[in-house]
Amino acid sequence: MRVVLVFLALCLPVWSAALAQGSDVPTIDVQFEETETVPGQPLTLRLTVLVPTFMPDPPIWPDFESPNMLVRLPSKASTPTSKSIGGQTWAGISRRYQITPLVPGDFVLPESSVTVRYQSPQGDGVLETTLPVPEFRLNAVVPDGAEGLDPFVAAESLKLTQTVDGPTTELKAGDSFSRSVTAQIDGVTPMFLPSLLPEAALEGLRAYPETANVEETENRGVISGVRTETTVYVAEGAADGALPEITLSWYNLSTKEVEVASVPAVEVKASAPLAVSGGGDRGARAFARRAGIVVLGFAIVLFACWIFAKPIAGVIAARRLAWRESEAFAWKALKSALRAQDLSASQRAFDIWRRRCDRRAPDAEAAVEAAFLILGQAQFGLTAVADGSGAWRTLTQEVRGLRRKLRYRRATNPKALAVLNPDAAREG
Repeated sequence: MRVVLVFLALCLPVWSAALAQGSDVPTIDVQFEETETVPGQPLTLRLTVLVPTFMPDPPIWPDFESPNMLVRLPSKASTPTSKSIGGQTWAGISRRYQITPLVPGDFVLPESSVTVRYQSPQGDGVLETTLPVPEFRLNAVVPDGAEGLDPFVAAESLKLTQTVDGPTTELKAGDSFSRSVTAQIDGVTPMFLPSLLPEAALEGLRAYPETANVEETENRGVISGVRTETTVYVAEGAADGALPEITLSWYNLSTKEVEVASVPAVEVKASAPLAVSGGGDRGARAFARRAGIVVLGFAIVLFACWIFAKPIAGVIAARRLAWRESEAFAWKALKSALRAQDLSASQRAFDIWRRRCDRRAPDAEAAVEAAFLILGQAQFGLTAVADGSGAWRTLTQEVRGLRRKLRYRRATNPKALAVLNPDAAREG
């Protein structure tokens, strides 16, 4: 018996060290209770790491990034914790993830790991270990009755509001107004909201859309936010109609029903713009009539002179009419509008001049449209241009470059028009 007691006394320290060494290994606790949701609604994954001493550095956590899935850390995602194990208090850190499927379907979070550095229980340095995280499977299902929603938006609440700044009726050429639509959504991030305002504008209006403003907030783990879109509309011609009503169908997570949020249409009326320059075709026709009366009077008085006067008057009237309808005449009006830095007049004059050119240069035309858009956003939108004169110089250069590409096939003959207007042959 004495020998047995001596043997046990010698072995007990070894067994105690072995048990202590086995209980000193860090542990990880994984909680992923729900694995099914609807697109846009998050699932919670929590990882808790415990060590017998303390961690001098934060653990290296996995990121779980995966296609069509949003993985985010809510506020206070990492929190300290502790637990009693074997009569000892272990220190730890808990990490919370929000896993949100973006589309319907089945998803897999692959196996991963957490790297942990902790103080050795024996006090002889810092140890490092890797704790495995198993694979997770989850699926996102569209609720019954919401299969036709495109895009699918599920939330606790959703409201659309609209603000119109400026009159929308009795507009004249160059007048403008803005339309802002705001979507307030609760229970999901506003990134799931689609575009609200249509890109196309009513005929007779030119649209200058601003960059959408998206703001997200979080309150005790509940996400909400707003998306605001603003478009400035400028009257360029006659318009009589309405900017369309905006509707958005969505799934109410509280009532389990599909609901519709909407804002009403906006009535718009604008009058036609004035002619680019005085008279136009009507002035030319009036001149032709007056010239005909004069020729007829001379014919009554001097029959012989009438034989020569009538053809001469016809040629003059025809040339004057051709000049007013020519590309060179429209180009002269466009240059005047550009020098005056009048955006509405420049756009109207450019459209008239462009219709009188019989060739196309898509790249150069796109550059001109881009220059017009920059000036329009600066004048009617929220975007500021640091150098307004520089923007006008850019537009003028792009317009001149476009004409150089088209000048060899004009609608009228510049040599013939030089008789009435020598400046018509020069680009200036």
